[in-house]
Amino acid sequence: MSSHKFDLEKFNGSNDFTLWKVKMKALLVQQGCAVAVEGEYAKDTTDAVKKEIEGKAHSVILFSLTDEVLREVVDQPTAAGIWKKLCDTYQNSSLKNRLYQKQRLYTFQMAEGTQVKDHIDSFNRIILDLQGVGVKIDDEDQALILLCSLPNSHENFVDTMLYGRTTITVNDVKDSLLSKELKRRVSGNEETSGSGLFVGRGRTSDKKDGGNWSKSRSKSKVSAKVKCYNCKEKGHFKRNCPLLKGGKGENSNNGSAAIVQDGSEKEDIGHVLTVCTSSSVDAWVLDTGASFHMTFHRDWFESFRDLKGTVKLGDDWVAQVKGSGTVQIMMHDGMVRKLDCWYVSDLRKNLISLTTLAKNGLKYSCEDDWVKVTKGSLVVMKGKVQKSGVPVLEGNSVRGTCWIRCLRHDL
Repeated sequence: MSSHKFDLEKFNGSNDFTLWKVKMKALLVQQGCAVAVEGEYAKDTTDAVKKEIEGKAHSVILFSLTDEVLREVVDQPTAAGIWKKLCDTYQNSSLKNRLYQKQRLYTFQMAEGTQVKDHIDSFNRIILDLQGVGVKIDDEDQALILLCSLPNSHENFVDTMLYGRTTITVNDVKDSLLSKELKRRVSGNEETSGSGLFVGRGRTSDKKDGGNWSKSRSKSKVSAKVKCYNCKEKGHFKRNCPLLKGGKGENSNNGSAAIVQDGSEKEDIGHVLTVCTSSSVDAWVLDTGASFHMTFHRDWFESFRDLKGTVKLGDDWVAQVKGSGTVQIMMHDGMVRKLDCWYVSDLRKNLISLTTLAKNGLKYSCEDDWVKVTKGSLVVMKGKVQKSGVPVLEGNSVRGTCWIRCLRHDL
């Protein structure tokens, strides 16, 4: 039979007693002597077997304590006696201790810059300590307390987690937090993590065989695969469209639209944001390409925080992401709804991402000349498809504090 060695950190009176207790109980089970602290022997257990089990459990517990703690319990002749004295000393269920443990939970806050995994670990420790003194916190209450403990930089995350829900579990919150943290680490950019910007695929610099793409590669082969956004003809980009150069293009005044194909005239195109346009600078475009809401109107924001980042458009123009916050929009039905949004001052169109709305549990569909966003049977927003083929929201932005009495919804 193979033997296993289990290393257990000795309890010194200041480390986590609740966690040590769980590990100690597991070690006693592995050694076959947990019954010594539980006090429930089988009826047919002989006195000799009880004495052997008691001695083994007594020794295991003593070897798992530092000298300082050992001096406090050395007067206890049985394993059960040591176990009880340790619990009474370090896991006292008195009213004062329960108050202290609850105070730790309800004042628990995450400092800016703290790692998510460290914050969750501290939260789990508080919950375990509460359970140790006989206090059980409801799962939904744990989820809400954990959300409330997040700093202001996670405001959009909290709104997203609560939107459209009637119940929530603490595992939902933990999983989403860890997923957000993982995305931030993969992107390598802490300030723009979770932005959800839509990116198109560009050429990579490596071929399958490990060689490099030739920079002298013929452009005609690439151009033959692309399609002009203005005249819809293949073989050239919009900026090279002969209709625009001749001033005859119907979209010649709209300078911020771009289309991105899988192949690009430049090999290092990288990540590209797909942007649609409409005729009015105050209109909101319902866009299936962009995966986050954006506006270039700074004065539309009800709340705002600075945020640094960049967005590369289809014509290689890099725009700056300068912040994020919430804007208020009065919809077609008179309801004022809040929208989490990016502030990109260099854009010329305001974008509502249908992809982001879909991720938050809403559905969108196109019927005749209308694009509708619904939640169940409720039409949350709708947009009219223009002659250019771009759906524009039926609604207007509300600047400042809204005085209209209405039911507010977070999107």
